[in-house]
Amino acid sequence: MKNLVLISKQTFLEIYQSKILMNVLFIAIGLLLVTAVTAEFSYGVADKVALDVGLGFLSLSLVGISIFMGASLINSEIENRTLYMIISRPVSRSYFFIGKMLGLSGILLVNTIGLSIVVFGLYGFLGGGYHYLIPWSLLFIYLESLIILLCVTFFSLISNRALTVLITITLFITGHGIEGVKSTSLYVNRGVVKVFVDIYSKYLLNLEKLNIKNFVLYDGLLESSFLYSTLAYSLVWIAFFLMSSLLVFNKKDFS
Repeated sequence: MKNLVLISKQTFLEIYQSKILMNVLFIAIGLLLVTAVTAEFSYGVADKVALDVGLGFLSLSLVGISIFMGASLINSEIENRTLYMIISRPVSRSYFFIGKMLGLSGILLVNTIGLSIVVFGLYGFLGGGYHYLIPWSLLFIYLESLIILLCVTFFSLISNRALTVLITITLFITGHGIEGVKSTSLYVNRGVVKVFVDIYSKYLLNLEKLNIKNFVLYDGLLESSFLYSTLAYSLVWIAFFLMSSLLVFNKKDFS
């Protein structure tokens, strides 16, 4: 357990020192500029605009860090040959892998907290009120980033970096767009497409289930059963990619 903590801490510090969290400052400035411009045309709903744009920036920031840091997290250890030194010591591969994931997960958490303070600070300043789904929305955005992190890490173990990033971005876009396809004539009129979309949305990675932003923006209501089932859905995918990655990592020949 001590080794796990040390690996997690070292990973967190290495990524932190790479100035990756500077994106919080840049996104905060961008959010202020976008909100200031759009507020002139929003007719009294500037707070909603700030919240909409802010949550969007937060989600893209976390996913971006997950993809581009996760794609190189293990491979960089191999290229720098630090992995060989670590696994030659009495540290299990599983502990090493989980430690790396925890370190980057910590960076994602700090990024989430920092941007959330900016987003909801601006939202409150513009007159926005509290909604009980706001914490849930932040939780789902964070969990989505963990799913993407573990997804991209899994593919990085079996493919090259460029293909890994391409596959993960494709899964991210498809995961959010699959529900939108159901409202198109292509889905209604083409039986094969309908079957594929139904199977994908039910059994594969459907990230749109985690997107409750519209309910937050328009004061919608969601039953507790939906929220907890979505939470369970997220944890299942996190566990799936984690166990799959550990299986591949423990079997992988690094010689």
